[in-house]
Amino acid sequence: MASVIYRCPVGAPGECPTSATRGYCQVHMFQQLERYDPAEDAVPVEDAVPAGAAAPPVGPATDPEALTRPARPTQPPRPPRPAQYPGRPERPAPQARPARQPAVRLALVVAGALLPVRAEHQRGGGGLAIGRDEPDCAAIPGLAGLDQLSRHHARLRWIDGALYVEDLGSTNGTFVDGRRIEAPTRIGPGQRLRFAMDVDVQVVEIDEFGAPR
Repeated sequence: MASVIYRCPVGAPGECPTSATRGYCQVHMFQQLERYDPAEDAVPVEDAVPAGAAAPPVGPATDPEALTRPARPTQPPRPPRPAQYPGRPERPAPQARPARQPAVRLALVVAGALLPVRAEHQRGGGGLAIGRDEPDCAAIPGLAGLDQLSRHHARLRWIDGALYVEDLGSTNGTFVDGRRIEAPTRIGPGQRLRFAMDVDVQVVEIDEFGAPR
């Protein structure tokens, strides 16, 4: 009794490997192997071709089994498997991070003294407070005796990496390049500030050691 094997129903004879157990074709993905008896294709002894003789062509006219053997059904190809499962959102492509700009270090020159502005990442968001009673101005000689300067006069603060000056409702106002401000105003190196009528200030850029550039 001949052993029974399994072969691919789509591939031509010899195109796909056979198996001793039922499974799936290694060449045609997702095609299930079908049972196949090698005895069905055995050549009868009386029909064997003698050695050295050319084999006769095999076709419907010369193969009697082709007239009775049912035609092998052709199966449509399977659609390709989607890259993602339905309903799962596509993962966005990674985006390059923008290069981080170096932090700008600024300071105020007040009465000949250099008053550094705290960086944005420092306590309270950095910046600087201007006024007679502000601890940030305690090191400026004579500032506490200026009556025209309010106790809490103005504030310098960082917004998105830029420095702004804001008047805190002082009596005598805050000026940027000679113009009195009513709202937070962006400032930078080279600009001049004036608090009340007595305190003239210049904005300068400093290096990592605190020295003016």
